[in-house]
Amino acid sequence: MSMIEILAGPVIGAVIGYCTNYIAVKMLFRPLKPVKIGDRTLPFTPGIIPRGQSRIARALGEAVGEHLLTKEDICGMLLAQETKETVVEAVAGRIRDIQDREDTLEEFLGHYVDREDYDSVKEHLEEFVTEKIGKGLEDLDVGTIIAEEGAKEVREKFSGSMVSMFLNDDLIRSIAVPIGNKVGEYIRENGREKIRPLVVGEIAAAENKPVAELMDSVPLKDEKIRELVEDAYVTFVTHHAEEIAGKFHVEQVVEEKVNQMDVLEVEHLLLGVMKKELNAVVNLGALIGFLIGLLNLLF
Repeated sequence: MSMIEILAGPVIGAVIGYCTNYIAVKMLFRPLKPVKIGDRTLPFTPGIIPRGQSRIARALGEAVGEHLLTKEDICGMLLAQETKETVVEAVAGRIRDIQDREDTLEEFLGHYVDREDYDSVKEHLEEFVTEKIGKGLEDLDVGTIIAEEGAKEVREKFSGSMVSMFLNDDLIRSIAVPIGNKVGEYIRENGREKIRPLVVGEIAAAENKPVAELMDSVPLKDEKIRELVEDAYVTFVTHHAEEIAGKFHVEQVVEEKVNQMDVLEVEHLLLGVMKKELNAVVNLGALIGFLIGLLNLLF
């Protein structure tokens, strides 16, 4: 048997294996559209990738959204030193700008809030502060305090005098307790009504003060401002990372982007990742064909 006859089988097997796998790989991407003969569509058309583009898009979206860009990844990106410094510097700079403003608080807020919303927020603030002070006075039980302190003052005032012989604790309590109860009742019924004008006046006074003056009343050095802003930013990101990640809708965005891509773009994308592996599959076909050809010589 000549050398050509010996090599013919393995070489033919290698060529067949190479061509078979090459065609199989090409059929992943080709044809791009269905091939029809009359009303019938040829099997395996379009190629596997064009036909399954929507499934690929969904799978990529799920992979990125669930495994590649998690809550921890979002949190890590937002808390990266460079990102954190950028945010802190921007906010701290804005606060420094506010500290130098000469317009009043009302004028300043007017740049960012329309009049209707401003008046609504102001009214709610007045009600909130009034309610808090009124509730605080009720919880403090001012009537009881007045009764106790009043009784104590009476005892001290008349201690050692002839009147003290007639002022025993029961008598003092019988006078002080009703007075204290009346005071407590008055606060519960009329406290908020009396407090509100004071609250409204204080808020109005604050509105008419320059922003710079209000900021000066709470003196903060630049370093302290940056520290407070950074703490607030870190706390916000840490507690809301999952919510922030959800706002990105990563899975949906990736799926939509892949679906919007042209089939050739998808092919280029996949080949960029898998080209070496696909070439290995083709070459493996040639190797297997060659080995099968050799086995035929032995048997």
